[in-house]
Amino acid sequence: MLLKNLSKLFLFIPLILYFGKRSLIAYDEGFYALQAKWILENNNWIAPLWWGNISLDRTIGIQNLIAISQKVFGNNIFVIYIPNILAAGIMLFGTYYLHKELIKNKYSIISPIILATSFLWINYAHMATQDIIFSSLVTIGILVTIKSIKTEKTLFYFLSGIWIGLAFIMKTFLTVIPFISLLPVLYKFKIIKNKYFFLGLIIGFIPFIIWSFLIVFNYGSENYLGLFDKLLFLSKNNNFTNPFYYYLWNLPLSLFPWSVFSIIGFFKARKLDGNLSKYFLFTYPLITLFLISLFSTKIPYYTLQIFSLLSINSYIGIDNLIRLKIKSWKIINHLLFKLVPLLLISAVIYINLFNTNLNIEYNQKVFLSIGIFSLGIFWLFSNILKSHIKKLSFILIGPYLLTLLVVQSGLISDRAKDIRIASANLIKNQNLMNEKIQVVKNDLKDETSIKKIIKILVFMPRIGNGISSIEDIKKNNYAWTTAPEIKIRKEYTVVDNSDAFKPWKIIRRN
Repeated sequence: MLLKNLSKLFLFIPLILYFGKRSLIAYDEGFYALQAKWILENNNWIAPLWWGNISLDRTIGIQNLIAISQKVFGNNIFVIYIPNILAAGIMLFGTYYLHKELIKNKYSIISPIILATSFLWINYAHMATQDIIFSSLVTIGILVTIKSIKTEKTLFYFLSGIWIGLAFIMKTFLTVIPFISLLPVLYKFKIIKNKYFFLGLIIGFIPFIIWSFLIVFNYGSENYLGLFDKLLFLSKNNNFTNPFYYYLWNLPLSLFPWSVFSIIGFFKARKLDGNLSKYFLFTYPLITLFLISLFSTKIPYYTLQIFSLLSINSYIGIDNLIRLKIKSWKIINHLLFKLVPLLLISAVIYINLFNTNLNIEYNQKVFLSIGIFSLGIFWLFSNILKSHIKKLSFILIGPYLLTLLVVQSGLISDRAKDIRIASANLIKNQNLMNEKIQVVKNDLKDETSIKKIIKILVFMPRIGNGISSIEDIKKNNYAWTTAPEIKIRKEYTVVDNSDAFKPWKIIRRN
């Protein structure tokens, strides 16, 4: 039994572990990675810092996890991702057992495979942000709530309360959404009246309460109110404001290639045996989508919290589509397993025959082409197979291979390769491993320059809190600046002004 479970685990290793070198995007993972660096540099585990100033528009949960990971395992890029990798594994584990609890099907491994091969989830599983960590806590929260109802065990009552506070330290007020979605169940089965639920709730909030007290004590209540200012900002019109119906089209894109299956499974879930199955696979996702649609700010990753449930719906959709002989469904079947595969195969042939520029590296283009071609071939051949399990297998193998090839090509894990290579050369050539490198804060003038310096600094072994101008650089010390070379006086040496760093260059005071 143990060997069987371990073999299932190996299925996911090449999906959630990237074996090549990584580079970070500027927002949000670069932002958190820099704040983690400042935690270690300043030995300040309380206040989220940004260029030496407290930045309290969010908590310090993910930054602390990244900093702890680096303190334990060393200062390298891979270590930054360890908390997220573990959370991704927990979410897959939770999805596996949710499948068992909600539909009692022997093919419970299929739902986590669907989850791991969905477009949005695999992208965020490879980002050093708190979104997968938050979503994994929600998934486990749903699972232990179901287990507490079925078993009435003290442990599950306790766990059904503790996850809420832990999720709050990650995503603060967004935690209200899954809590409200769970509230009818918590009330109906009297979980909310259970003393062990409340004990778990209190203990779960202890990290947030302690952190809040330390912030107010050390930095004052005005700074602490920044958390509420961020909530007010997001609730009003801003750059991320979208219409109420935003998720109606965005969620199907995020769930690719399982969107149609998930929609079918979602409506089939209304007829499932068992009130819990109906609630968590139909009502719960509906409440969550309605609540996040009410909010002015609408971002794709807000839906990650229900991806475990939507993956189970996708399985239900696939199972019904290939098992039931309904005339209207045969049309959908032909579209999905004949027309779509032929379009995908044709697209790959066209892109490669006419050397279409996809703005990616050649090896990534090859990996992507093979992956899309594999998806098309396996889905095409699944249509002619008679065995139910063989059909299921072929439908899964195509997206699995596509995801595996995309992940291992570095397409979603090494998006700033030029900066990674240039930074490695700079550190080696100038022997900067023990140098604390500053940034001229007055040069942080626009979004482009800020994004670029974030990508650069995550590779620097040590960074300072920032200086106002190049005159503040101490002798024999280094700093990043965007000042034109003509304005850099003789007492400074331009160490590196590679194209990969532009508009930034690193200078040294002689």
